[in-house]
Amino acid sequence: MNKIKTIALFTLSILGVYTANAQTFKEPVSYKLKNGMNIIISENSLSPKAYSSFTLDNSAFADKKDGVAELLNAVLNESVAKNSNINFKDNSGKLATANADLDQDLTKMAALIQHATLDQKTFNTAKAKLITSLKLQDYDYDQSVNEKSIGELTLADVQSFYNQISPEKTFLTVAGNVELNSAKAAVKKAFGNWEKQHANTTLAK
Repeated sequence: MNKIKTIALFTLSILGVYTANAQTFKEPVSYKLKNGMNIIISENSLSPKAYSSFTLDNSAFADKKDGVAELLNAVLNESVAKNSNINFKDNSGKLATANADLDQDLTKMAALIQHATLDQKTFNTAKAKLITSLKLQDYDYDQSVNEKSIGELTLADVQSFYNQISPEKTFLTVAGNVELNSAKAAVKKAFGNWEKQHANTTLAK
């Protein structure tokens, strides 16, 4: 449990929802969905929003090509509607929403993750934007994410990496202004039908 609590606290600090009022921060609850996806839920009644963070188990992707996760994030961001509460960056997907909208917004994020459309046009646009961001140095990317590593990646590289992602290799943290049972129901609705063998990619030339 100490490891799970550490992960939850770290995620909360990144999302900016941890408060000094310890009595509002309940012990994180961790469990797995039937498909093996690792779930952590932490309630904090004083948080202004409900926050979710979808991350990969890095140990399961130790041999991935440099920059491929960030480029996949850039591709996924092309499918995110303007002014959306969903964002993909730092090898993860993040959601910040009102408690009342957690169910529908978490389902939207799950759909983007599970049914990504990876086509050449979207890939080219995402790659160009990421390279521009790197040139402008407008974000503190990991050292492996640079113009050279991104420039060498192809659509096939991203498709191959995406096809390796399956629920048992991922973590989902739901924290902040959430209620445990409601959050569990929202998680099950969004990710419960995701199959272990990832086969949901829509490929296009």
